[in-house]
Amino acid sequence: MAIVWIAVAVLVIYIILLYNRLLAMRNWIKESFAEIEVYLQNRYDTLIKVAETVVGYAKYEKNTLKEITRIREGLNDRTPSEKLQKFDELNEKLEGFRVHVEAYPELKASKNFLHLQQTANDLEEKLSAARRTYNSNVIAFNTSIGTFPALLFAQVLGFKAYPVYEVPQAKKEDVSMKQMLNG
Repeated sequence: MAIVWIAVAVLVIYIILLYNRLLAMRNWIKESFAEIEVYLQNRYDTLIKVAETVVGYAKYEKNTLKEITRIREGLNDRTPSEKLQKFDELNEKLEGFRVHVEAYPELKASKNFLHLQQTANDLEEKLSAARRTYNSNVIAFNTSIGTFPALLFAQVLGFKAYPVYEVPQAKKEDVSMKQMLNG
């Protein structure tokens, strides 16, 4: 009888330790995703400043700025994967500004514009690092809930796999600057 009680006690201790470890890992995922959101928001704000600077140069950019604002609305009420998808849409629109800037040499020479471009580049590097951290946390968590014996208890305890941030296939393909300028 004592052996049964010891086995039950060991199992209960294991489940408690497993729950606490998985909870900590889930919180690391949430924290790293929040970091991505901060950098995405900072990049968005910086690129909007770039866009507003460019708006004075062409009507196309003004319409694109309106479209960017429309996409940005309602972002807070979305799941992490939906947010990443929306930010990718925003990024596509904002990348259009970068390409069209080539047509305005006097704008490219502006100190304010150059500062905004440098800020955007710095944010891209930080965002890339934040995405790597997020993916690393997600992979560690998903591995933990998918390995034996944790997989027997993880779902019962309410732990489900998180999606890894993946770059859309369109962004993996070669980019033709000529096509982007004409398209």
